[in-house]
Amino acid sequence: MVSLTALRLFAALVCVFCVEECVCFPNGSVAFSCGSMMPVHPPYTPSTSSPPFMVSTSSTTYRPGGVITVMVEVETNSSTEFQGFMLQARSRDGNAVLWPVGKFTNIDHSLFTALHCQNQQNSTVSQAKGTKKKKVQVTWEAPNNHGDIYFSATVVQDYTKFWVGLNSSTLRRDSSSAAGRVFSPSSLLFISLLSLLV
Repeated sequence: MVSLTALRLFAALVCVFCVEECVCFPNGSVAFSCGSMMPVHPPYTPSTSSPPFMVSTSSTTYRPGGVITVMVEVETNSSTEFQGFMLQARSRDGNAVLWPVGKFTNIDHSLFTALHCQNQQNSTVSQAKGTKKKKVQVTWEAPNNHGDIYFSATVVQDYTKFWVGLNSSTLRRDSSSAAGRVFSPSSLLFISLLSLLV
């Protein structure tokens, strides 16, 4: 006769197996990985080899409320393709990593899945389908209250091979916009009087 302890152990193993088999979503709905950005592909762990992928941006600076194009793509002259990805903007405060930062906009839901990490709307994006691809391009809107930022990605070549922590170059905050200039009331009065004289 099977003991109660053995039955409990068997039930626990079945639960673990079921969870492991179900946590890899080809449609990119991986919100539980928001912080670690780690795919759950047992028994495999992230590759430590040099990734054949890169994360790049349309600009090296950003302005609060401005829009940046972000690309995750295969390195030039590589025949490699990837099936999945997860992309998020992050910032640093000393040794602490702040995430997520900003939001993705104009999301084509036939290609991408928007994730609401930390209850922030569209703060992370991943694939909508597990089809092979060489490049994805998304649009990101900058927040108003952060310093320098960078984009961090996980790229999945296939179930057994994936990379975590592929980072873009740092984007510096550009706060030199003339739109942010504030005039004193006396300056505004002077400008108004000048416009009447012209």
